[in-house]
Amino acid sequence: MVIAAFWYGFAINTYKYYFMALNLIQTLAQRDGIPSLPKIDPNTQEIVAAAEVYADKLSQAAIPATLIGLYKYSRDEQKADNILGNSFSNRWREEVFGAGSEEMTAKIADYAGVTNDEVKKRLDHVFAGATQVIREHLNEITGISVKNLFTEQRTNILSHLPAAIGAGEMLDDNSLDDRTNKMQGPVSNLMHKIEKAFAGTEGPEGKEGM
Repeated sequence: MVIAAFWYGFAINTYKYYFMALNLIQTLAQRDGIPSLPKIDPNTQEIVAAAEVYADKLSQAAIPATLIGLYKYSRDEQKADNILGNSFSNRWREEVFGAGSEEMTAKIADYAGVTNDEVKKRLDHVFAGATQVIREHLNEITGISVKNLFTEQRTNILSHLPAAIGAGEMLDDNSLDDRTNKMQGPVSNLMHKIEKAFAGTEGPEGKEGM
């Protein structure tokens, strides 16, 4: 019993370290030559003041928008299993954002001051980068492992997601636009851990899996 408990604890701690060690937002930003993607101020819902000179608003919107879409899509383990499939990349925007795909594109274009075509190209670029990074970090690629990875990334993704995009409304989950997702501190961090726990256990019939 003692040995079993030891190995169980070791496995859990290893699992937590493994996923916490990956910062998907910053990894994707750095792959594009961006040292650090700024967070969104929970009070103003804009880029934090210290980073207000940051000019690449397309990356600021496209990276977290792509990832939060994949997070929502991965709440269903069967769907999560499809994300890294070869054929999924051809239709991923329509699958992930559904009927709101064009609206999401237009919102990001308006936020970043670019064309819809530029947004689509950047979203596809972010998706390709994300799937490559995930493949490199997962020892075993299954629906549950992909779902768990996005569960661990949820808080960090939301802390970089501009509210102006309205991702929560388009993904039918208004909690995604809640400014408390961008707050930091002991109490906020505890709440984020609780949110992760619920996000990881809810299946396709729950709100998070819709």
